[in-house]
Amino acid sequence: MMEVKKIVVAYDGSKQSQKGLAWAVAMSAKFGADVITVTVIKPPEFSPTISEIDEFYAHAEKHYQPMLEKVRKYGEEYGVLIKTEILHGHPAESIVKYAFEQKADLIITGTRGMGGFKNLIIGSVAQKVVSYSPVPVLVVK
Repeated sequence: MMEVKKIVVAYDGSKQSQKGLAWAVAMSAKFGADVITVTVIKPPEFSPTISEIDEFYAHAEKHYQPMLEKVRKYGEEYGVLIKTEILHGHPAESIVKYAFEQKADLIITGTRGMGGFKNLIIGSVAQKVVSYSPVPVLVVK
């Protein structure tokens, strides 16, 4: 069996991402793996100026801080230090690139995030992560 030392969890606060985090924390507690959650902020749909883009990302990051603090506290409850990262870009590509750069052994993602259509079995982000990732991906339902 492959040794899992670093786990990247795609996290957006959805029920599926919370389940993914629970899997990561359980694996970390058992195997001592590092856990990093990544929250991706998509670029704005409109064509803003540079200062508007900076303001957009600053506002979005501030919005996510309370959620990420809860993530860190959740890890502490189980004796697991969780590092949280906020990335800017398209979700699937950003998650896969970050996991590759961090030399992650596993990516965990939910079947659907906050924006998915309820009737889909697997959301487009999860599907792209599975397709693009050079490392194993655990998709949590």
